[in-house]
Amino acid sequence: MSAGAPAARRLRRGAALFAAAILGACSTLPPAAGILTYSGKFALRVSGTEHQDTMNGRFALSVDDAGVTLDLSTPLGTTVARIRSGPQGALLTVPGSEGLRTEQGPDPDALSQRVLGWTLPVSGIRDWIEGRPAAGRPYRLSAADDGGSLLEQDGWTIRLDPRGADGHIRKLDMNRAQQGEAPSVSLRVVLDPGAPG
Repeated sequence: MSAGAPAARRLRRGAALFAAAILGACSTLPPAAGILTYSGKFALRVSGTEHQDTMNGRFALSVDDAGVTLDLSTPLGTTVARIRSGPQGALLTVPGSEGLRTEQGPDPDALSQRVLGWTLPVSGIRDWIEGRPAAGRPYRLSAADDGGSLLEQDGWTIRLDPRGADGHIRKLDMNRAQQGEAPSVSLRVVLDPGAPG
């Protein structure tokens, strides 16, 4: 068995989860409540040595004193993944053959890598969506030519659009290069007008 076989299996497993959600898994979760909520559209591309997956849909990010909840769903509202991160660790809920199933782990980014086969930027997104680096971790911030900025943190390069008239950023492009068996990930989020709310 080649060294890339486990990575390829994880990519196929993640693709199967997305396919199950898109092709009729009716399982959905109620919206998460939070002190701050963000919503909008996402576009995801995962590229490995043997496989590539793409998906578009809706995202919702809820932030409260207990942690962060990131929901990904199809355009029709079917749950693809919900990952909750807080002081007690992380929970990831995904469609399974018999409805929704939940996995847990100490770190949300590592948990998404283990279950889906690629990393979701849960640890940093609550800060990045506000245009700032996550506190307490190394980062590099530089200006972009169009008035936006580039942020590098946690293995991600985040392209932040310039702030709008309301002071909020409306689009983020988050990219993570392939690292070992972990495939490259490109995640774009475009916030709904009026977010956060």
